[in-house]
Amino acid sequence: MSSIETIIAIILLILVGYISKRIGLLKYEDSITLNKIVVNIAIPSLIFLAMYTADLSNIKVLFPITLICIVTGSLSGLLVYLFSVARGYSKKTKWTLVGTSTLFNSGFLGYPVVLGIFGASGLVRAVFYDMGSTILFLCLGILFIIIFEGKYTSIIRRTFLFPPIWGIILGILANFMHLNIGVLPLNVLQYLSGAAIPIIMISLGLSLEVGGLKNYLGAASFVSFIRLAVSPVIAILIIYILGLTGLESTVTIIEAGMPSAMLSLVLAASYDLDIKAAAACIFLSTVLSMISLPILIYLL
Repeated sequence: MSSIETIIAIILLILVGYISKRIGLLKYEDSITLNKIVVNIAIPSLIFLAMYTADLSNIKVLFPITLICIVTGSLSGLLVYLFSVARGYSKKTKWTLVGTSTLFNSGFLGYPVVLGIFGASGLVRAVFYDMGSTILFLCLGILFIIIFEGKYTSIIRRTFLFPPIWGIILGILANFMHLNIGVLPLNVLQYLSGAAIPIIMISLGLSLEVGGLKNYLGAASFVSFIRLAVSPVIAILIIYILGLTGLESTVTIIEAGMPSAMLSLVLAASYDLDIKAAAACIFLSTVLSMISLPILIYLL
């Protein structure tokens, strides 16, 4: 499937979810159940298979991808922090916007895009990029605990018990140990991983909320600009400095151009921040990414 066909297929799946909600076939609340299936079962299966079957002989080359994600996300968050200070946003809104600009949707949207265009080899690179997003999520959680007071154990537990993390760890271990897990478990994992992409996209469509965008249009527009345009440029500069080439370089740039992560909404809800601002940024950046991603992929 070509890159354009992949993006169109993803847009159509998102529309299936969004239209299903609009006509009452499904409800917004159904996205919560679908997300649990995706996060706890489908994506870990997809990641495990990708790591289990991948050629990891060059794993040292893959770790810089994680570093690039961390640096790119941090710089993007810093730019939005300065913007928020200049605009005089409240403390809660300011840090909400920082969260939406720092965290990439490198898993929920990044995996389907990269897998559809580059196959399993591309997905392995995307997983290493998404590891950086998980580290950023953990760091933001700790930062918000310090700023807004909370429990360190809750965010640390949520991160280290995150099933996709264990999909990465177990997949790499099984690969290096040359474990033969058997035909039946492989078939089950393939069925489960095959369900990941359509469920992710339908769930994303159910999660999109237009309401409230007009109240945060300026902030959401700036966050979307940073997320979709500036972040890829930052990634390109770092890639040039590190001398990264080939599929590692291409996948990293595409992942850097992903919209705001759904996890930023989780952070906003967990620390009683500006949930409406987070939802507006996620919605606008996701919708605009359907235009920016094909352009970015074409340029690469």
